[in-house]
Amino acid sequence: MTEAIGLKVGDPRFWDPQDLRQEITRIFDVCHSCRLCFKFCGSFPALFEMIDGKTEKLRQDYLRTHPEIVESAARRREEAAAAPPLHHEEAQGEVGVTFGDELPELTAHARDVGDAEVDRVVDLCFQCKLCYPNCPYTPPHEFAIDFPRLLLRWKAQRVRRRGGVSLKTRLMRDTALIGKVASLTPALANWSLRNPLVRRVMAPVAQIHPEKVMPTYYGETFPRWWRRHQPQVEPLQPPREGVEAVTPPKVALFSSCVVDYNDPDCGKAAVYVLEHNGIEVVWPEGQVCCGMPFLDEGDLDAASKRIRKNVDALLPWVERGYAVVVPSPSCSLMIREEFPQLVATESAARVAANTYDLNDYLYRFAREGRLKRDFRRRFGRVRYHVPCHIRVQNIGIRGRDLLRLVADDVEAVQECSGHDGTWSMSVDHFHESLRWGRKAFDGMRAPAGETGALACSDCRLAALHIRQGAGTSAVHPVMALAHAYGFDIGAPGQFDSKPAAP
Repeated sequence: MTEAIGLKVGDPRFWDPQDLRQEITRIFDVCHSCRLCFKFCGSFPALFEMIDGKTEKLRQDYLRTHPEIVESAARRREEAAAAPPLHHEEAQGEVGVTFGDELPELTAHARDVGDAEVDRVVDLCFQCKLCYPNCPYTPPHEFAIDFPRLLLRWKAQRVRRRGGVSLKTRLMRDTALIGKVASLTPALANWSLRNPLVRRVMAPVAQIHPEKVMPTYYGETFPRWWRRHQPQVEPLQPPREGVEAVTPPKVALFSSCVVDYNDPDCGKAAVYVLEHNGIEVVWPEGQVCCGMPFLDEGDLDAASKRIRKNVDALLPWVERGYAVVVPSPSCSLMIREEFPQLVATESAARVAANTYDLNDYLYRFAREGRLKRDFRRRFGRVRYHVPCHIRVQNIGIRGRDLLRLVADDVEAVQECSGHDGTWSMSVDHFHESLRWGRKAFDGMRAPAGETGALACSDCRLAALHIRQGAGTSAVHPVMALAHAYGFDIGAPGQFDSKPAAP
């Protein structure tokens, strides 16, 4: 049985170029014959077209050098067309008769795909990872297909072979550093990111498409707000009768770079909601970027460095019985699934096992009967975008489930936004990202004449792209919960709600 290496960098095969090439050939051949995942990103259509094109060339070359095959086929077709039709009894003996134009085995395979062509397949992948839960051949199947991690493995070897990543890449992927600098002069940063002339000048240097809607930066970042926050933890509600309370009522909040610098209101709302429900919240000072932007570029050394820092920051709280709670699905996916592979230590595994996506954590609390229902406001219709990295974690659509507590109608839109970190920002992929996000945009766009509907998405980058493609501003579900509880959160007029029934 084949074993999936994934991102287990400690496995000596991981860095073996020959082993990787064998895996590329094996998995690409399986994908080419299956074709189930043609709709998720450009990697699969490109792969299929490459192999199909090589097959067609082989056959055309063969026919050019064997004109007798073409002549024989034409003659047999003419004879068949001129012959009287066979009666049913006569045709029974003719089943399987061909016209002479069958060819020998001239089918191309993944082994015929060159390294430069593999690079193209790899670079078209934006790591939504949706192919993994939809693939019928993932572990424990004997084929052990893990397409997203296979491409990351190729990137990792490519980065080592080239001696690292470019300076532009190193600057663009460091979201924490960018956020810290931009938050020092947020008005200037935001003006620059919205000025068409500045953006056109930036494009050749930063390779960011001038039309891409960029995140907003704030002077009061979430870490700055937290340091002056006075906890107000309300009494804990007991569980329902007959239900065992197993969800820890104290959490270490891993806020994420995007929340820290681009959506601090989301972090504030998470704290308000958690404390309102009697849950103690701490914010470990030593936390840094989860490492996904570095992993996506194939720089596993840089990603692992950040993983170790986060494990050191979070483990002491886990050992004291705290759950690690994350309001960003990409970061919760990274901690829960990639930390133990990239840094194969007991500490990393323990942190991963005690990490929850925020909505999943709150839903568990609600299932135990401990989530308070003292809502003061209620929403009418809500459109909820289900982020890809929530679907990949296979934890259920908990954002939708929580929104149902405070809304009359919740529609879940399960389509990829096409964003993926900086992939959609780039000059090379911006228009393509809009094409891949079109179904999500259509689902999240309010019909003509509709007013008052709320749009939500756990992923703040997906929300950014939804605003780009649909003109719809989406908030994290925890923002809706905080507003329903009566907290004044977000911009004035951002929420259109009604008083909750007594």
